[in-house]
Amino acid sequence: MDYKAVLTAIKQNKIAPSYLIYGEETYHMRQVEQALINCVVAPEDRDMNLIVFESDPPVAELVNTIETIPFLGGKNLIIVRNTALFSAGRKSSSEEAQDKADPSTERLLNLFGNMPSYSHVVFITTDKADKRRKIYKSLEKNGLVLEAAPLKGKDLRGWLTERLAELKIKMATDAQEHLLAAVSMMPQVSLDFINNELEKVILYTADKTLITRQDLLQILSAVPEVSIFAMVEALSQRQTPQAIALLREELAAGEHPVRILALLARQIRQLWQVKELLNKGYGSREVAESLKVPGFIGEKLAKQSRVFNGAKLKAAMLSLAAADRDLKSSRTGPVVLEKIIIELCEL
Repeated sequence: MDYKAVLTAIKQNKIAPSYLIYGEETYHMRQVEQALINCVVAPEDRDMNLIVFESDPPVAELVNTIETIPFLGGKNLIIVRNTALFSAGRKSSSEEAQDKADPSTERLLNLFGNMPSYSHVVFITTDKADKRRKIYKSLEKNGLVLEAAPLKGKDLRGWLTERLAELKIKMATDAQEHLLAAVSMMPQVSLDFINNELEKVILYTADKTLITRQDLLQILSAVPEVSIFAMVEALSQRQTPQAIALLREELAAGEHPVRILALLARQIRQLWQVKELLNKGYGSREVAESLKVPGFIGEKLAKQSRVFNGAKLKAAMLSLAAADRDLKSSRTGPVVLEKIIIELCEL
């Protein structure tokens, strides 16, 4: 089952006896965990019937906790965060053999197939689960496994629309486009990051009925990915003072020049790649598919790349590579970035 299907089932009170939630998207993990808490344990019972371990307890203790009848009725919800029970490479073959002989481990495996009706257990980890392990196979057969994988770029727009509706806030279309495009610069989309930034925006625009693109630019100016994206937008419009101002804001906020350079280089490299693809006759949709980015990002990159000629983008990449070397060897300072920005803005 995927994330949405799991949440839907929980809201319909279709609760599995046991869960394994693993993967890199911690936002989804927390959402599922909270949904289970809300559904299984009444608020007044949580002091007694909600048991949370921040790491694996001794297996015998976990088994006893699962088998313990809830105080004053209701149901137990046992959550084991940061579990290593399902991870690969954690145990040697001799330790695995010892596990098989451990009565507590066998009791736990048997429990997955015969969980008491009054207990539910949830295992959570950011480690990759080893599907070959006996404990994984036992839980998968009798419970529910959810891989909380990072959201793909093409699905981000739908998530943002749903989240804005949940938060009961309105954001202008161009503001949404800007946020989504800026986030696309990240090597991996983090819903935690986006959600935190949305909450920050709500805090600073509490008296407004509509969040505008300008609001985002002001509030999220300290976020490197957002600021660098705005910088490239300024570059594509030959707005040299604005691009340099954004660079200086990042430096004043304490962002390291090498980090800024890396983000800028990634964006310029993409523009160069897009330029090459356009020269080969690719359309914006084919560009998006080639770069594995959402369609609207492909269109944005195609539009930006048309402003520059290929020679200028190639020269910028060489300058950025030289600047990276000189910054890391302390031969130069942040002023080298301003020089590259000015060169890019020149016709």
